[in-house]
Amino acid sequence: MSSGYTSSSQMQNNSNRRRPSMSWVMIRENNRESLKTCGMLLIQTMMMKILGERQQNERLRMYMDEMLHSIFFLGYIHEDRLTPSDFFNISALKQRLSNTFPAPFRTYNSHLPTRTPFSILLDMMEVLYPPEGVLDELLLLLKKLKFPNPLHKPGSKKEQYYTLESTVICVCSDSDSQEYYGASLCCRKGPAKDILIGLSCLKTWHVYVSHAVMSFTSGAPGDGDGITFPKSLRCQAFYRDWKENVYKEKRACWNCKQLFNLQDADLGKVEHPFGNCAETECLSKLLINNQHVHENAAIDNHTEENLEELKSLTRARLITQLGKVGINVDDNILHFYDPVQTQTRD
Repeated sequence: MSSGYTSSSQMQNNSNRRRPSMSWVMIRENNRESLKTCGMLLIQTMMMKILGERQQNERLRMYMDEMLHSIFFLGYIHEDRLTPSDFFNISALKQRLSNTFPAPFRTYNSHLPTRTPFSILLDMMEVLYPPEGVLDELLLLLKKLKFPNPLHKPGSKKEQYYTLESTVICVCSDSDSQEYYGASLCCRKGPAKDILIGLSCLKTWHVYVSHAVMSFTSGAPGDGDGITFPKSLRCQAFYRDWKENVYKEKRACWNCKQLFNLQDADLGKVEHPFGNCAETECLSKLLINNQHVHENAAIDNHTEENLEELKSLTRARLITQLGKVGINVDDNILHFYDPVQTQTRD
């Protein structure tokens, strides 16, 4: 029978087991500060670019509104539950932005984004610069921002820095037609990645892309409906070489091979979920905007009944994920953020 007495050494051991290690605490603090810094730098830099335009561009204004909301949402669902105020070390800047763009400050935890800040940044770059200069100007911007390396340190996958930079971008076109850009998901920590994929499936991506991603996500491993594109498709992914600050070609991964039947794919093991890659967003834009590609692409088992079943499974899973990060969904109704409507209303 136990005497009920606990020695001081036993109490110390129990306390040590309960207390997080210093390394874990430091990693968490570094990631929190990294997200705050990245958000602040991106907001300040893009606001300066918009203000520097001789002619105020309404599209840039809407993209800035959307970017603010996306950053604040990612901060809110972060494990440290950041608020918009956490992204500003100058109160006057926060006040100015909240007066100019009130909706993101008001709805960041009630309405849902449809894409990441970096995806919005790509659209802004296309407005600001001619097609042939987008990638070069993006590299100059990223060098100026000095975001932390988005990849974990070699041999330590726990030491990932939360950054708003996408690891990979992709450019695709139909033969020599207009090029479209896409970015991999820049939210690397916690449930944010899965949440953004679910939101994109239900709201953002072309129906073929949504169907493909949902089918591989909801079905048995390796069992899903892939898209076959016309042979005129051109699709190339790039990763940023940090030392040289250049974009270098990258082969499609095994997930993209299954989703999009892309050739010369890397058949190695993939650790990120279906829908994470830059090819997903890029090819979705191409399908939406290019009639020839849309009419000549094909996907297996694409019926209204199958699509609705996949959407139902995705919606249920998404609502559960949102509840875990403090976003409550009333009556199973998802409210998506729309900068056009909010600007009109405000």
